Amino acid sequence: MLSVFVTDGLLRKSLSATRSLGEKGINTIVGEKSILSPSGFSKYCNKRLKYPDPQRYPDQFLKWSNENLDNNTVLIPMDDTILKLLIENEDLIKNYKCILPSKEAYNIACDKFETIKLAIQQDIDCPKSYCPKDNQDLLHIADIITYPAIIKPRKSSGSRGIRKVDNKEQLVTVFNDVKKDYNIPLIQEFVPTGDRYDVCLIYGNNHEIKASFVQKEIRHFPIEMGPSTVQESVKYDELIEKSRKLLQPLNWTGIVEVEYMVDPRTNEPKLMEINPRFWNSLDLAVRAGVDFPYLYYKLSIGENVETVTEYKVGIKCRWSIPGDLMHFLLNRQRFKMKPSFLAGEKHGVYDDTFSINDPLPGIVFLLACIKFMFSLDSLKMFFWR
Repeated sequence: MLSVFVTDGLLRKSLSATRSLGEKGINTIVGEKSILSPSGFSKYCNKRLKYPDPQRYPDQFLKWSNENLDNNTVLIPMDDTILKLLIENEDLIKNYKCILPSKEAYNIACDKFETIKLAIQQDIDCPKSYCPKDNQDLLHIADIITYPAIIKPRKSSGSRGIRKVDNKEQLVTVFNDVKKDYNIPLIQEFVPTGDRYDVCLIYGNNHEIKASFVQKEIRHFPIEMGPSTVQESVKYDELIEKSRKLLQPLNWTGIVEVEYMVDPRTNEPKLMEINPRFWNSLDLAVRAGVDFPYLYYKLSIGENVETVTEYKVGIKCRWSIPGDLMHFLLNRQRFKMKPSFLAGEKHGVYDDTFSINDPLPGIVFLLACIKFMFSLDSLKMFFWR
């Protein structure tokens, strides 16, 4: 019997994939490095497994996967670590059914400086960016760049490591601080905060787009530069075409998300980055009618799928705990937020974790949150980006 193995069961995007696939009668297995895996406790999960931490023990994880997953498994890597392991171990990919980008394409997409170079090559508007070769180059850039400026890691997710600097002295100091954790960072012009949009795509094996979806980010935590906590489905065909043009030289295969921010000075969207993986707010697309997990499954087993471009607009989803709760607590305009923090399904706002029809994942997620409250590393990952 054909099975699907969904990785990273702690994440809400994995829960969305589990519910999507399981409710269609597909034998769905969920894996996570912790027993507290919300997706693994979904009524749509047939079996939950605990695997070695792929980040700390990659060899052990690869050995575990060979011993516990058979060749009939559709493997859906939901987050960066396992996705990268699969791409870097081509022999392992052959044992499973999945659709992944080439190693060359992936390495460009997950590197923010390489992404900027690709955007310039494809005539896509993006922030001016610099990557110092040495300390002398750093000092030269510090002299010519306009302030404020942004320092960000070339490889990171969830807005981690991004710092805003206001002068030359700050730039040099902060650059060297960020460099300790993220190797050589990127220096980028500061773009005033504008509307943010995410273009979500899945490509087939012939490098053609099989589904497209656009969401607008409504709220964030941290409030100014953090990941989104509320999103809304919208139509923005221009951004889909920009993304198609951007990714064309990469001959992309599989899942990808492209992020843009509208520059309020010009009212034009600027490319911010490419995320070569499933995005955390996946549930919004599924609810709006673009079922990316199911499309991934069908493409992985070689089925032909009709291209999906139509979906419901105006649907909203939120990451209520802890993301939107923290936004509410720290936003001085908390009682003027639209939608309000208390808005629910009657107001067209859906929660991507908590569900009356599938309640156990929400309970397990709360238990996991309590556990992480006592973990210094987890608190740093969430609050210090």
